[in-house]
Amino acid sequence: MSHSVAHVQVMSRRQCCLCDDAKQVVADAAEQGLCTWETVNVDTDKALLVRYGNDVPVLLIDGEKRFEHRVTAEDFRKALEVVAC
Repeated sequence: MSHSVAHVQVMSRRQCCLCDDAKQVVADAAEQGLCTWETVNVDTDKALLVRYGNDVPVLLIDGEKRFEHRVTAEDFRKALEVVAC
């Protein structure tokens, strides 16, 4: 079992209901100690805005793109288990 938890970045934009859903999934996992996380507003960085545009949310787990647009709690937990191995 890993001693450190995965770090998740949620690439998002304001007024994005899919982003809100993804953030809730990640926040719930973080509350259980499964990961740490942060939200990155792509609107505040021109390079990120060009890269992601309207293709948000994007979830990066330890810097690797794992989910885009939609994520379920079950799929997210499975992805964290793979990272922890």
